[in-house]
Amino acid sequence: MWKEIMWSQTLEREGEPVLELSMVLPEPEGSGPGAVRLARYYRRLGELWRVRWSALLYPRACAALEEARAGSRPFQPWRGALTHRVTWTGGRYTSLYVDVTEARGRSRPLTVRSSGTWRVRCGTPVALPEVLPSRKNWRRWVLEMVRRQVWERLEGGESLLYPDAAERVAAQFSPRRFYLTEEGPVLFYPMYALGAPAEGLPVFSLAEGEAAPPDGA
Repeated sequence: MWKEIMWSQTLEREGEPVLELSMVLPEPEGSGPGAVRLARYYRRLGELWRVRWSALLYPRACAALEEARAGSRPFQPWRGALTHRVTWTGGRYTSLYVDVTEARGRSRPLTVRSSGTWRVRCGTPVALPEVLPSRKNWRRWVLEMVRRQVWERLEGGESLLYPDAAERVAAQFSPRRFYLTEEGPVLFYPMYALGAPAEGLPVFSLAEGEAAPPDGA
């Protein structure tokens, strides 16, 4: 159902590269209402990031270049990249996430993730409760699932989650941050929300019991 649109650009100041930009945007195939709506959505998303990079990130990169020159220090071009991953397509639904990563010189890159689960035919969004087992208190169930996995990772000793990550789970929760996989729904949290930046974006499975196609297809 999906193909890719690739774009790249290097912005310079006085002939020196200061900002390297790239995008690999998802583009739905077909000409039905759903494909048209999703194509419009992701093109608009790409344009919003291009505007941000040109209007905000580029001037800051130029300022960093001037500061490096004043201090006789080497300058490493800043970077902005948009990538995506289609995690599920089958039956009524398609699901994917988009990662936007910005690297400012030698500092640690920051990644912002957004996701979308869509009805293929009409291109309208699917809410998290629609892909969960039927429960009255779905939000409480989701938070309990996440907390359980947080405790397991902390007890395992290999996680970079904060010691109080389980207490942060509810405050940092958003039902928009999910996507579908063959194993079931997956919930994610932003960088820094539950752990050190080296932890990346914490991801938690909401699958229970045997894996099954998210939409029963």
